[in-house]
Amino acid sequence: MRVFKWIGIVVALLLIAVVAFIFIFLQLRKPSYDGTVTLTGLEKEVEVQYDKFGVPHIYAASELDAYYALGYVHAQDRLFQMEMLRRAADGRLSEVLGEDLIKVDKLFRTLGINEFASQSAQQFLSADTAAWQREALAYQRGINAFIDNGPTPIEFSIIGIPKTKFEPRDIYLAVGFMSFGFAEGLRVDPVLEKIRQEFGDDYLKDFNLSSPPNAERIRNYNGEIKKQNLENLISALNESLEQLPIPLWTGSNGWVVSSDKSQSGFPILANDTHIGFGQPAVWYEAHLEYPGFSFYGHHIAGIPFGLLGNNRHGGWGLTMFENDETDFFLEEVNPANQQEVKFMGEWESVGSRMEVIKIKGGDDLLLEVRSTRHGPIVNGIIEDVEEQTSLVSLSWMLTQHPNRALEAAYLLNHSRSIEETQRAASLFTSPGLNVMYGDKDGNIAWWAVGKLPIRPAHTQPKLFLNGSSGEDEYLGHYDFSKNPQAINPPWGYVYSSNNQPDTVDGVVYPGYYYPRARAHRIVSLLEADKKFSAAELQKMQLDVTSETTTLVAKEIAKVLATVGNDSHKELISILENWNGDHQADDIAPSLYYNILSFILYQSLPDEIGTTSFKSLLNSSVMKSSYLKIISNDSSRWWDNVKTSNAKETRTLIFERAADKTLTLLTSKLGSDINQWKWKRVHSLTHGHPLGAVKPLDKIFNVGPFEVPGGIEVLNNLMFTLDTLGTFPVISGPALRKVTDFGDIENGYTVSPSGQSGNLMSPHYDDQAEMFATGSVRKMLMNADEIRANSTGSLKLKPAEN
Repeated sequence: MRVFKWIGIVVALLLIAVVAFIFIFLQLRKPSYDGTVTLTGLEKEVEVQYDKFGVPHIYAASELDAYYALGYVHAQDRLFQMEMLRRAADGRLSEVLGEDLIKVDKLFRTLGINEFASQSAQQFLSADTAAWQREALAYQRGINAFIDNGPTPIEFSIIGIPKTKFEPRDIYLAVGFMSFGFAEGLRVDPVLEKIRQEFGDDYLKDFNLSSPPNAERIRNYNGEIKKQNLENLISALNESLEQLPIPLWTGSNGWVVSSDKSQSGFPILANDTHIGFGQPAVWYEAHLEYPGFSFYGHHIAGIPFGLLGNNRHGGWGLTMFENDETDFFLEEVNPANQQEVKFMGEWESVGSRMEVIKIKGGDDLLLEVRSTRHGPIVNGIIEDVEEQTSLVSLSWMLTQHPNRALEAAYLLNHSRSIEETQRAASLFTSPGLNVMYGDKDGNIAWWAVGKLPIRPAHTQPKLFLNGSSGEDEYLGHYDFSKNPQAINPPWGYVYSSNNQPDTVDGVVYPGYYYPRARAHRIVSLLEADKKFSAAELQKMQLDVTSETTTLVAKEIAKVLATVGNDSHKELISILENWNGDHQADDIAPSLYYNILSFILYQSLPDEIGTTSFKSLLNSSVMKSSYLKIISNDSSRWWDNVKTSNAKETRTLIFERAADKTLTLLTSKLGSDINQWKWKRVHSLTHGHPLGAVKPLDKIFNVGPFEVPGGIEVLNNLMFTLDTLGTFPVISGPALRKVTDFGDIENGYTVSPSGQSGNLMSPHYDDQAEMFATGSVRKMLMNADEIRANSTGSLKLKPAEN
């Protein structure tokens, strides 16, 4: 017995020692929010005051020291995020995650973001003669100082990622990845072309490929400035995106009300960018102060300048423009020489470059990327492609033109007038953005920025273009003065929710604009004859009412009423009387999204396949077409082409969908329909890349949280329509912020989870509950208030020579 007792004691001591080791191991990897760090490369000491939410307030004697410090503190909270982003854009995930990520790497290598990054760094960051170049390089020196001196994030140790220095091209990898998220055409165009080729134009009639008649268009105004193989291709694209461990941009809301519509007498800006949820959150906040400069911004991992923010004079927010900046071209291959394609009657050589993809635990993979005058041949991302008579190449604005986004961001951060802001906005070529602006002089403005091609009138850019005839080639590009924009409009506000801008000189710029739901809701609220406070605009960001869903719901209910099935009566009544609200305790959303899912899943996949259907499902094209499809009793989509005995009708599809919805929800939520509350099927979890592996999800993921919201409401907590009965949120507001330019030191914001990506940081998830419940916190800019409420003071001291 004594032996067993001693064995038990030894085992207990070993367990205690292991737990203690793990605890100490993790504690040593925590970010340092207090104390002194000596670093090579600083000119003078930098003071970093941390507020209670982990936001660094950086006080430096010079711009170079300020951006060096920003790079250092950004890296200590987000180095793993920076690493994953640059590897994803560079096509180097397989190197650390293994063969499962080969398809992702092949996609990004084929798109050529790595080539774009190298060329842009050589063109724009090989010198440091301009202030924006010096500050960008100082930021990277700060990142590398942390790599040299700081603790290694735990994810690097678990996965086995080597720590390597950041280079100028890594900044442009981040720009390229951001642009990729904006390029909806990469995912949607192949599906629409498949429908056209295989089923004909009749099947396309139910989709709004151009701006629908009831689109809520953003008005232009130039006011006076106030002075002071297709299925294989679709499958390859879809599978690659499903494996991507980094979230993509999906949309956004933003608006600015004028002084005349503001209680403070100054413009007020509200913005919430919509991005796929993940852990850590996308945006990193930082406040910089050095002589002549004061700025509070939201930063993307690896990019030195805030892409959202405000200085003491003014500020701006962003949404996705959604202009069409990608085009697929069908290339005619020379049957006598597979390395040539035809252009305007002549055979041109196909270019080629070799990419080496390193694979963890496997042999290197050689990938040949071929290209034509239009861009890379995307057939190359498909496995085992046979020789073809037609190849598909991709023209993408990002890789076709010099990209001055970094310089533009610097100029936005440092702008001191509306004229300087407009000049900065004009430099963006890709990605396309809506810039909403306000300042303390009382100016408000909106610019749709990006390089806009002049397309031949006969082309439909959502379908594949003819790469051989020369007839579908761009005719040039519009001058920035022809971009949609509004400056100090008399109606007293500017806004964007990724919707269609109005015509300029009679031209409608094609794009993947989102349906009128959010845009119409914003306009209807801002048109009220009243003056708004910052608090009211913040509450408006949480609005969850959709007028569009009620129209679809009523059409479904009307059709079901003709069936005369008693079991449908309560379902019909709820859909008929729904006001479009998506509160957590509402029942109607649970019914609506389930029956809509069953309708669509019974209608489209039999023709185009499940993969193509899912590629289309979350697109702006599909969301803009719900009502059009649902309302068309004679649509070709209702008949199941795989059943030969009978022809399915809209009524039959709706009846089956209603039965399936009631059966599914009863099995999941019980027989009492009053308990089918939205919050029981709609929840938010912030998933960490390591959280995909159980039981690490319990350690690294944040959530779940019961949340309101839905598809295309202002609080746009989106999900994928499915027939499983639950709708986990996949994307939505990546922040919420409101700035009153009459009280610039007291703006409000919130992060979806927290400032830090370090598991051991107290700021890993300290805002998650606030975000889920609609709370906000201050964006501090007052030095006395910052110091009085500081939770840590980190001093970065220059090393002695």
